[in-house]
Amino acid sequence: MVMKQDGPDGSSATTRSHVADPEANIAERDGLHIPQVDASGYRIREEPFGTKRKLRVVLMGAGASTVNFLKKAEERMQNLDVTVYEKNHDIGGTWLENRYR
Repeated sequence: MVMKQDGPDGSSATTRSHVADPEANIAERDGLHIPQVDASGYRIREEPFGTKRKLRVVLMGAGASTVNFLKKAEERMQNLDVTVYEKNHDIGGTWLENRYR
């Protein structure tokens, strides 16, 4: 916490207090009190390195590459949220729009 005060002679003084804000979330690890948010507002997430989290994927178009990606992702990945946007009424991309006879 930073406090600024104006003195009686017009001078100003800045005081820094190291007392923890009672509303701040303080975590305790190894007997030390560690703030969950640093001075600039960055939130520190306490989780092990490599923790799997949900991944959001947005694909434009439902052509052959998208269909292949969806098949491989279903086989090999977990915690995946996929959204596909397609302008046509069905999947197929170029092969749907252009009929090669």
